[in-house]
Amino acid sequence: MKRPNVLLLYTDQQRWDTIGAGGNPYISTPNLDRLAREGALMANAFCNNPVCMPSRQSMLSGQYPSTLGCTTNGIEMREDVWTLPRILQSYGYTTANVGKLHFKNHAHRDHREPHPRYGFDTLILSDEPGCYDDAYIKWVAEKDPSQLAACRVSTPPAWEGVPVAGPPRNTHEPYLFEGPEEMTHTAFVAEETIEVLKRRKAVQPFFVIAGFYAPHTPLNPPARFVDMVDIDALPLPAFDKAPESVPWRGMELTNDHWRKIKAYYYALIMHVDDQVGRILRYLDESGLAGDTLVIFTADHGEHLGDHALIQKGPPGLESCAHVPLLLRLPDRESGEGRRGGRFDELIEAVDLAPTILDYCGVQAPPAFQGRSFRRLLDGDTTGGGYVPRTSAYIEFKDPFTSSWKTVRTHAFKYSIYTRERNADPSLAATAAEPTAELLFDLRSDPDETRNVASDPTYTDTLHAMRAELVRRWFAVENQYPLRTGKY
Repeated sequence: MKRPNVLLLYTDQQRWDTIGAGGNPYISTPNLDRLAREGALMANAFCNNPVCMPSRQSMLSGQYPSTLGCTTNGIEMREDVWTLPRILQSYGYTTANVGKLHFKNHAHRDHREPHPRYGFDTLILSDEPGCYDDAYIKWVAEKDPSQLAACRVSTPPAWEGVPVAGPPRNTHEPYLFEGPEEMTHTAFVAEETIEVLKRRKAVQPFFVIAGFYAPHTPLNPPARFVDMVDIDALPLPAFDKAPESVPWRGMELTNDHWRKIKAYYYALIMHVDDQVGRILRYLDESGLAGDTLVIFTADHGEHLGDHALIQKGPPGLESCAHVPLLLRLPDRESGEGRRGGRFDELIEAVDLAPTILDYCGVQAPPAFQGRSFRRLLDGDTTGGGYVPRTSAYIEFKDPFTSSWKTVRTHAFKYSIYTRERNADPSLAATAAEPTAELLFDLRSDPDETRNVASDPTYTDTLHAMRAELVRRWFAVENQYPLRTGKY
């Protein structure tokens, strides 16, 4: 048996609707379009948590965030978890992560310190470009030290070290990258990924993650890609109506400002697409393409002005929970009937790890909670074949502060929110806010602008979606540790 190579092209904060092949006429993504044309486009893929750390930990371990104990940013990945690279490593795979991983908190550590391996043979890490002395900054210094200042970004507010002065890093503050195009973090990830592939042992299959930070903030694309966007033609975000009874407040920016934000965001994605093209060309030129499962996806989305919000977070609105997912199968798996296919079944990020293992000829461990969708791609959907999900499950919890649970079917989305008594002694007297419920009819309101939870015509639907949430909640609940006896 010859096991396939696996290349995971993993972006950060990219919405599902930002690929030309997916129907977006305002963005140019020829290389991602090629993956869709030669493989499969999963049109309804969702992360299981709409922020970085829990989403990444969940996807690469095949377990839900609540099972791992990481339901928001700031909770580090346990080193005893059997991650996807650790499992593949035991089957003879050489494993690597280049760029962003974000299993450890990065605003509170010295990035020169060795990092836990989590099953990776090679770790070339840069969890946020330009604000730390990490692998990216060292790469820039080795290539052209005169460009260091142009590649710097201000350190985040949570940073506890000496602050780094630089341009801003917020979604609503776009600007052009000042250095050469070939010195961006995106170019760094592509170049170092290719170098890892060049240094591989030919007798071993590989599992490699290209961890692109873009299109996460800062919105600082090279000028060439901004020039490719017709800013005036871009549609405005879906903020004409705010959902009723929601516990958030949006931003007030001019229409021109919102369009500029979208243009720079699209430009970052087009730059990623350009660098993905470099990696795909190397696969072609080296003869690896036919033996490699290539996957493109993101850890979560970006509101990008929808509901007048920016960045990401609960409750799991389409803008930040719906993600792109493309798969190009190895030649022996990708007959003509499996090329250029669009699949509308609901897929969760937790399903990726078992699917990858399925193609690698490796049994998924019983602790994995996702389900392989290989049979779906094979067209095996009858009898004992692939059984589609009835809903996608999205969860978020900030310990002792607030919690969200969301289920999304093809027709509806239901979310429930609770605010808990805060553990901070200064806020101990603050009573918990009442529970809030959101219900959106995605058939007539795909932009989620009208909360119909209190609409009497949706009473039966509300009850059904509550029941679906409870069913999924029970199914997701951690089953370990197992019983060792009757009593």
